[in-house]
Amino acid sequence: MPLSKRSNLKGAVMKIYMSIDIEGVAGVVDWQQCLPEGGTEFARGCRLMTEETNAAIEGALAAGATEFVVNDGHYEMRNLDPELLHPSARLIQGKLKPLSMAEGLDASFDAVFLIGYHAPAGVRDGTLNHAFHPRALRYNGQAWSETGLTASVAGYFGVPTALITGDDAAIRDAESMLPPHVGVSVKRGISRYAADSLHPTIARQRIRDGAERAVQQLAGSKPLTFDGTITVEMELYFSQQADRVAFIPGMERVDDRTLRFTAPDALAAYRTFVASAMIQGD
Repeated sequence: MPLSKRSNLKGAVMKIYMSIDIEGVAGVVDWQQCLPEGGTEFARGCRLMTEETNAAIEGALAAGATEFVVNDGHYEMRNLDPELLHPSARLIQGKLKPLSMAEGLDASFDAVFLIGYHAPAGVRDGTLNHAFHPRALRYNGQAWSETGLTASVAGYFGVPTALITGDDAAIRDAESMLPPHVGVSVKRGISRYAADSLHPTIARQRIRDGAERAVQQLAGSKPLTFDGTITVEMELYFSQQADRVAFIPGMERVDDRTLRFTAPDALAAYRTFVASAMIQGD
């Protein structure tokens, strides 16, 4: 029987927090599938996103998980179809959330699942690669991604990131920074705007199997943690974005488009980064 960090008794509550993105979903290769202006293409992307979320829930349920909080983490953050979502899950949606892609995450959870995640900005074979808005993002000198951002918040609360799904590049990225976890690739990136995807039904089965395995192996999972402070560096696209972000207290202007700040812990680093993303503009 899988072990919960709070109890290993039969019938114990096991809570899974799920942060959902869209770019790492099988069959998604273009912004038309990720943004409302894509019309029917966007509707299809949202349905694919919802079904991969359901597959992860089904796998975790099979392994003994009992509660799920799903956070819609993409763009305007109202992409998942509430009527199609698995009934075992509570759903967080809406764009004005203090913790954005990590909203609702706290120490009460036993594990974090990252579904539909993608590679950091600039990775050649990372389909739709980016990390919020910066052209480049670094934590303590290491190229950082949305995987690292959410996993670091989970680590602040002592919660391990047990499962990540996405393309090959997203799985490599997770392996470079996370303690042991389960990674499920559902497509091979060819370029930023092309991929070789599994059929959606096969992708969902692999996610279902991966989620079940992640819960079964949870006793060996560890949270992503940092020793000491975190120095965050962001290279933005335009100088006026840097002008705006430089208003944040403690922000250092390194050059025309690069800013840097130091945070005492992962939660403070994440909150400051999210604030900078919200005020950048274009």
